[in-house]
Order: sequence, then structure tokens, then C-alpha cells
Amino acid sequence: MPNLSEFEMPHVSQLLAAGLLAAWVALYVGAWYRRHRAQMRLASVFRLVCFGLGSLLLFLALVGPVPHWADSLLTGRSIQKALLAMLAPPLLWLGLPYHIIARSLPAQIRRRIRLGPLTRRLTHPLAAWLLFISIFLLWHDPAWVNWTMDSPGLRAAGSWLLLGSALLFWWHVINTGPRLHTRLPGWIMAIYLLFVEIPNMAAGITIAFTMQPMYAAYAALHTANAGLPFDYASDQMISGAIIWVFGSMVYISAIIGILYRLFRREGSNSPRPLVGWDDADKVIAPGLEHRLERDAPNPPWQRANGMRP
Repeated sequence: MPNLSEFEMPHVSQLLAAGLLAAWVALYVGAWYRRHRAQMRLASVFRLVCFGLGSLLLFLALVGPVPHWADSLLTGRSIQKALLAMLAPPLLWLGLPYHIIARSLPAQIRRRIRLGPLTRRLTHPLAAWLLFISIFLLWHDPAWVNWTMDSPGLRAAGSWLLLGSALLFWWHVINTGPRLHTRLPGWIMAIYLLFVEIPNMAAGITIAFTMQPMYAAYAALHTANAGLPFDYASDQMISGAIIWVFGSMVYISAIIGILYRLFRREGSNSPRPLVGWDDADKVIAPGLEHRLERDAPNPPWQRANGMRP
């Protein structure tokens, strides 16, 4: 393995990722420019900035230099996971990519876009949570890590799997994607995030405080390369701290934001009368109900036929 200071030619997976990201950004920017002139509220500068930051983080995580760091350091792998699973997906969804791109397409193409029942089942919030947790645990599995270290293609596939599952998970949290599902209530959304934070924290603590090497492939790299910034023990501790501390900051901040919005709405002093609270049949005095029947207008179908009640 080369030292971090050495230049490394990009792998074909990195070149492919760069091409896909360039096409994705070009598509979004073109759609945003067309929508910005017609619907400035939808295609706002804030949305463009969020999408740009998310795309930049994806470039760092999939193209460089983070994949090069992950080739030699467990810390680099943790940074890559933080970018792919915690930061880039919510920023991308805040950019409203689906609505901005879809509304910029010709009407004939928009009418052909159909997301059927199978898509709804596969993207159900519970399915998204299970998939994200499964890929998350696979990402930290020592057997998987040791097996993929000698294959850049497998490592790239794992990165794309993690990104895809994270996009699906954050879709339901940010709620700016296709409207296929009813929005989860705030308290359920907080639990939804909490049940990701708990295994994330457990994984980070386990990695940080395990005295023995958990990943034999990275331990062998540290033994063979003397030019790495720190030894394996420090590398494993820093890696776990990134997953634990930084990941907890992201998920707990999201939970706090959801609870704040929920309590603010519930504690509002503005009146919110129930629908139909002033209907005549609810406020009429007892004994005068017959007036409702006498004064009620004829239904439209009776008026059309000249009928009387």
C-alpha cells in the first residue's frame, strides 16, 4: 500500500463515480435554473446550496481523496461512512432534486413517470430502516472489511450500497422526495432516528474501546507501512470516536429538531378550531331541530328535477 503522501491513479470505479456525479449535478443545475425563473420559492438559492454541498461531499467520499485514505487508514473509512450516510443524503434531499427535476421535464415525460405499488412497498419506512441498519452493520463487519480490502471494486460497491440505503432512510426523515407514503408523526420519526443512533453509538464505542485489533487487514497495513500518520491502536480509537461522537451529534440533532418542531406546533397559542365546529346541527338549541329540516336547501339533484323535500 502506498503512503498517504504518494499520488495514486484513480480506479475505474472512481472515474465512473466522477462521471455519474457530473451528469447528476448538470441535470439538477439545468432544472434548477429553469425552475428558478418560474418558481423562485421552489428552486431557491438555499436549495441549490444544499444540493451543491451534498454533491461536493459525495465527490470527496466516492472520488477522492477520502477513498485513498480509506485504503490505508480505518479513520479514512469512518470519514467516508460519515459523509455517505450522515451528511450528504440529508443535504441532497434538502435540495428538492425530485421536484425540481421532475417539474422541469416536458409534460409528456412527466405523465409517463409512474411509481407503482411495488415501489411503495420497497420504499416503506420500515423497509428503509431495516435496509439501512443491515448495510450499516455490514459496513462495520470485520469479515466483510477484511474480504474487500484487496478489491477496489468491492469497496466501491459497498460505498454505493451504503449511500443508496442512506438516501432511502433520510428520504422519510427530510420528507422532500416523491409523495409515496404518509408522513410519519413527529414522535414516531424521533423513535425512527433513535433506533439508528443506538446501534451507531454501540458500534462506535465498541471500535474505540476494543484493545485488540478488530480489522486484521488494517492492522497488517500498519505493520507493513511505517509512513502512516499514527499506529493501529490510535487509528482504531479515532475511527470509533468519529462513528460514535460525530454520528451521535448528527442523529441527536435531527431528533431534537423534530421534537422542537412538534412541541412548537402543539404549544402554539393560535386557535385551531376543529373542522365543522360551527355546524348548525351542533349549535342549535334543544327542541328546535325541526327548523334545520325546514330551512335546509334542496339537494342539487332535487332542484334539477323540480322536486320538493
